[in-house]
Amino acid sequence: MRKRPLGLAAVILTIVFLVLPADLWMTFKSLPEGRGSPDFLSGTVCEIAPGGKAVSLKHTNISDTGIILVYFDAEVPFSIGNTIQIDKNFKLTTPEIPTNPGQFNARLYYQTQKIIFLCFAEKAAVTDKSVKVIPQFFYELRREFGIRLQILFPESCRGVIGAVLLGDKSELKDETKELYQKSGMSHLLAISGLHVSVFGMTLYRLLRRCGMSLWMAGIPSMLTVLSYGILTGMGISTARAVLMFLLSAVADMSGKSYDMLTALAAAAICLLVNQPLYARNASFLLSFGAVLGIGSVYPVLQELFAVRNRVVQTLLLSLSVQLMTLPLTQYFYCEISLYSVLLNLVVVPLMTILMFSGILALGLSFLSFDAAGIPAFCCIVIMQLYEKLGTVFLCLPASVLHCGKPEIWQIVLYYMCLFGFLSWRFYVRECRKKQIAQAAVLGEEEMEEEEKRKEPKLRQKQICSAAGLFFLNLLLLLRLTGGFQFTMLDVGQGEALFLRTKAGTSILVDGGSTSISEAGIYRIIPFLKTQGIAKLDYVIVTHVDKDHISGIQEILECSMRPGNVKITTLLLSYASLAEEAGQELAALAEACGTKVEKIMAGMILKDSSAQLECIYPGKEEDYEDTNEASVTMRLSYGKFSILMTGDLGVEGEKKILNSGETGNSLNCEILKAGHHGSNTSSSEEWLSVVSPVWTLISCGKENPYGHPHQETLERLQKVGSGVLTTADYGAITVRSDGQEFRVEVFCPEGVP
Repeated sequence: MRKRPLGLAAVILTIVFLVLPADLWMTFKSLPEGRGSPDFLSGTVCEIAPGGKAVSLKHTNISDTGIILVYFDAEVPFSIGNTIQIDKNFKLTTPEIPTNPGQFNARLYYQTQKIIFLCFAEKAAVTDKSVKVIPQFFYELRREFGIRLQILFPESCRGVIGAVLLGDKSELKDETKELYQKSGMSHLLAISGLHVSVFGMTLYRLLRRCGMSLWMAGIPSMLTVLSYGILTGMGISTARAVLMFLLSAVADMSGKSYDMLTALAAAAICLLVNQPLYARNASFLLSFGAVLGIGSVYPVLQELFAVRNRVVQTLLLSLSVQLMTLPLTQYFYCEISLYSVLLNLVVVPLMTILMFSGILALGLSFLSFDAAGIPAFCCIVIMQLYEKLGTVFLCLPASVLHCGKPEIWQIVLYYMCLFGFLSWRFYVRECRKKQIAQAAVLGEEEMEEEEKRKEPKLRQKQICSAAGLFFLNLLLLLRLTGGFQFTMLDVGQGEALFLRTKAGTSILVDGGSTSISEAGIYRIIPFLKTQGIAKLDYVIVTHVDKDHISGIQEILECSMRPGNVKITTLLLSYASLAEEAGQELAALAEACGTKVEKIMAGMILKDSSAQLECIYPGKEEDYEDTNEASVTMRLSYGKFSILMTGDLGVEGEKKILNSGETGNSLNCEILKAGHHGSNTSSSEEWLSVVSPVWTLISCGKENPYGHPHQETLERLQKVGSGVLTTADYGAITVRSDGQEFRVEVFCPEGVP
């Protein structure tokens, strides 16, 4: 193994950018408000997104440095270089930061593209018709290719072929994206080194065979690859592949040797210097990690297992990539596709055929759409095969392992062990070379006897190495979750409570929002993934208002597809089942294979560590207000307890107090305040009996109801209870060992 100082520099640079605060490279600008809020927005169009419904503006009247991404309802007729002005009916927002574990960091994602604000507008006028000719040419070319793909391919295939050929995922359906991701084929949807080799190396070798010199063949090939990168948007993996190809071509033209790992390091340094935030980007880390696995792990496995079978070699290649990227995949996606290595044995070789057929179809479409239909049909067959194989593999037992998010120490220890393994194999290889050199003086018979004598030891080393790699993977699956956990998620104006007992029983109480679109998909499910939850034992609905059940509906709908979180039992009160919304939710649950049961006062759910008792409402009662029928429960774990009240109001509180419940059965350390902290809940009489140490309130940062109300906060202060709200601190987690407890907030400095 040669020394690679550039590789060491790239690793150190990545680690430094990871350790240092991301704020050092993020552009912060406060959202204009009040008198400072602009009456109009103007700027120069620097990019138009695929589909033409979003444009990026630079040199705006709000910021000279940052970019504003503007979304329109319909395709806009602008050109890159135009100056446009939006006079009215526009809304500026800042990209969200995560306020829950597992939530997508939109602000970090947009900051890597230097986008500081998002804008939503209806229309705009062009004030300067200047055009950037080259960027506009590539946009028009990409748009023209997109139109031809729409003609050549059915709607079910357009999203995949658009992502594969043009890097355009605008028509890629969420279900298709999920299928590829969960089955381990998501890398096929990104422009990568395979695409670059198709466009670059094929052209380069073809020109060389035609008798052209190195430079005459290399320059057109380099320009073709660079143009393709610009055409497809120059994403991170594309930029990495383009830079590596350019270095490869320059090395060949100059008569120099090409080292893949050195080229990889050079590409990483170039990208990181340009944008240090890439060090935290999943695409960057996974793309470079995959190539690093091929360049460092694969040669070691090849030597260790010494096989010539092409299928086994391909298997080792796929395994090398997985060994290098496994901690990253687990950290960013919290799940592992167990059969992805086997699946990629089939799908990766077909990718070259898919690429050539797609390129040929696009080329022929300029001559005849009928002729282009033949290679297009080949593409369709391959894409349908991909979808079928992905579905079949996902239906296999334990196809997706919900492993949860690993701790940083686990990732560091994993890579230290992997580095130790690779270093050991390098030492063995060097010793082996010395032995061969010494054995060269021996006769042929002596060498054969020496090889036979060492063969059993070699097999032992192979077995030990395989076992070591297996246990190295298990290291990431180790989860230390002692005691009890309760988490109130930040779902805006809504509610979602997660409980997990020491014995491992997982419960979700409510899940919905009226202020956040698809809170179940983008907030609740990602959180459950970080916890390694593949199945919720119980989901309890306190009442069927939208802000308490919309996310549960989304979880149930997702559970119909393989590899998603399942719900074993759904619990609804008699009052909820009397409502149309409750009946629809129960019907959906039964269609998903979830058991539906009724919950009422006196019902107890318990395991070996804790118990959850329903104290309200009863079976046969009439309620004018559904909030007053909210299921109220008390969880007990040793000396620790939590009281959860849904949207229970003062009338419901009085009914519980009048039913004979005493301070012993209602007193708690943690109170989940009723009705998002409304002044119609948490009466003085109720709080004096409950006497909570901490009160947690779930509400939106800006909600039209003014939750939490000042009167409620004053009553809580009067009884000596501390107050935490999701609007101020994001997700709130309580952990207990049955004796003591501690409260943690996701945003210690508050939600900006």
